[in-house]
Amino acid sequence: MAKPRIKHYLINEKYEDPGIVIEIDTLGEYILFDVGNIRRLDRHLIRKITKLFVTHTHMDHFIGFDTLLRNKLGKEQTVEVFGISPLAENVYCKLQGYTWNLVEFEPRIVFNLKQYNNGLFEYYSYDIKKKFARDFIKEEKADPDIIYENEYYRVRYAVLDHKIPVMGYSFEYKDRLLLKKDSIKDLPLKGREIGEFKKFLEDESNAGRSFTIGGKEYSWEELREKYSYIQEGIKISYVTDVVFSEENLEKIIQLVKNSDVLYCEAVFLSEDREQASKVYHLTTDQTAYIAKEAGVKKLVVFHFSRRYAGRRNQIIEEIKEIFPNVE
Repeated sequence: MAKPRIKHYLINEKYEDPGIVIEIDTLGEYILFDVGNIRRLDRHLIRKITKLFVTHTHMDHFIGFDTLLRNKLGKEQTVEVFGISPLAENVYCKLQGYTWNLVEFEPRIVFNLKQYNNGLFEYYSYDIKKKFARDFIKEEKADPDIIYENEYYRVRYAVLDHKIPVMGYSFEYKDRLLLKKDSIKDLPLKGREIGEFKKFLEDESNAGRSFTIGGKEYSWEELREKYSYIQEGIKISYVTDVVFSEENLEKIIQLVKNSDVLYCEAVFLSEDREQASKVYHLTTDQTAYIAKEAGVKKLVVFHFSRRYAGRRNQIIEEIKEIFPNVE
């Protein structure tokens, strides 16, 4: 069956600031992973961003927060921000870099932030009506690998080493049960009844139970096979700014395993492995090795060092020697 209609792509060219966009039109959700230079993005898309996942706050991953904020003024909305400490402090400093004396005339904008900090999830809120004061909400023990989840998808994370702790992310759109339109039309069900029927089929705890249609009982197994199918989800992973170490390697492979698409940096050519290690980045062969070991279906590379301007094909060809399905 076809994969769900989810659009995803790099924000910039491969030599420029890292970051990806995930668009889920059916849910009205638009997600950014990293917020470096985002001026290439359409301002109407920026205004629709609902969630922001930040790997860390080096300039090329975070400078675009100002652009995001500027484009959101004038529209009431809430944006959820996720990342790792000191993200809460960095967001606060960004917001306090401006004067908010006329906010009583502005539609309410709220940034709700959740950050990982030494085994805890810390929650903060920044409300324009409070001049974006940093309000601490709560803290709780961190889930070991999920930072966000709703009915339709989850985002997993791993804390990685870039000489500072950074986050790697994996977006997982869940498998969905869908009704077979050609078959369902023959049933004497309408409106809310169809919704109840679908919920019955979705709940696997109903195995062995029956559902009454037109005064006749049918088993869950029979109905599920005849009137529904499972649309497989999609896994999109994003990893950047990490050193090739045994600890990182184990965490990354576990995080991105079996991804439909892995977006991963390939900053240096393999000949410059020593320089890559000094500045805590990956080389082409290291990135390809990760993709191969993790069994990902497709690799998209980015964050090329500007020292290789005009050598894009060489970078790609080095990766293809180990992992052919790369762009």
